[in-house]
Amino acid sequence: MYYTEKEIMTQHEALEETYIYFEKRKQEIQQFFLEKKCRKFMILGCGSSYMLAKSGQKMFCGYEDTSALAVAGGDFLLNPGAYDEYAKDSIFVCLSRSGKTSEVVRSVQYAKEKYNCPVVSVSMDKDNALLPYSDLDLVMEWCYDQSVCQTRSVTNLYLAELMLTAYYGKNDGLTADVKKVIESNKEYKESYRPFLKEIAGREWNKAVVLADGPVCGIAEEGALAFAEISRMPGYYANVLDYRHGPMVLNNEKTLNIVLTAAKNTELQKALIQDIRARKGVVVTASGEKENLYGADLHVALGECKEIESMGIAYIYIMQMIAYEKAVRKGCNPDVPEGLDAYITL
Repeated sequence: MYYTEKEIMTQHEALEETYIYFEKRKQEIQQFFLEKKCRKFMILGCGSSYMLAKSGQKMFCGYEDTSALAVAGGDFLLNPGAYDEYAKDSIFVCLSRSGKTSEVVRSVQYAKEKYNCPVVSVSMDKDNALLPYSDLDLVMEWCYDQSVCQTRSVTNLYLAELMLTAYYGKNDGLTADVKKVIESNKEYKESYRPFLKEIAGREWNKAVVLADGPVCGIAEEGALAFAEISRMPGYYANVLDYRHGPMVLNNEKTLNIVLTAAKNTELQKALIQDIRARKGVVVTASGEKENLYGADLHVALGECKEIESMGIAYIYIMQMIAYEKAVRKGCNPDVPEGLDAYITL
């Protein structure tokens, strides 16, 4: 068994532990936000964690009088002056599997020295370089992936920022919704795996992942999974925005994975009809049980009331299809050529 397979199929165990960890630290986290009067957040990450930062930005911005900005660590490191006005009175939230990626560590060091800003770090290694600069450190060692390609770790980083923002906004309904999704995650993964394996066996050579709102970042990470795990092009776009140019490359060799979570079914139906006219494979996913759009496969994401919760189940679709495609192609999903677990400059 490859590490990637094990880490995907057992990530429910890590999700359960992460949920318990955050619930135990709920009062401490809420006290932190109470003491820090900032209502602005700058969320830093690199690669996968930068994509997840985009989801975090949408989550924070869903609360009253709150703004957030997702920034790639390398962008901030090269161009700190471009972010001076926003950064100087913000809380920095740093997402990192290792806590050792140079772009994030150097950026946080700069921000701490120049702005003396509060820093929240979310990582998965207890001996990491972010801790000296953190006012609130959240370390989840049980989530660390042994494979270079992140699967279990990104799902748990997404859960971490979801819990963090829910505590910030005192949104108990969201955390209750998340708990249901986690409790059903094992059964969900096992029940859909054969169907996802069948999709992986079809004749497509590129993938498109479409999603909106807070799921945007983890959906973009899902597109990246195709590049890293199965060495095939993966592209992300917002659902309706896909028509604005990128669809020109869509053809019979395209796998299309669409989160149909919006209530406006007619607009979504029209988009999927446009995609189906190009003869590719279509997978839809939502909280609905019925295949409303005539997709080759519809994945029911469970009884989610909140779109944020759907991201936990949605990412599995891309992870498992990418893994099964890699095995089918005969490439090692754990160790993509030329990619390291973290970057040291």
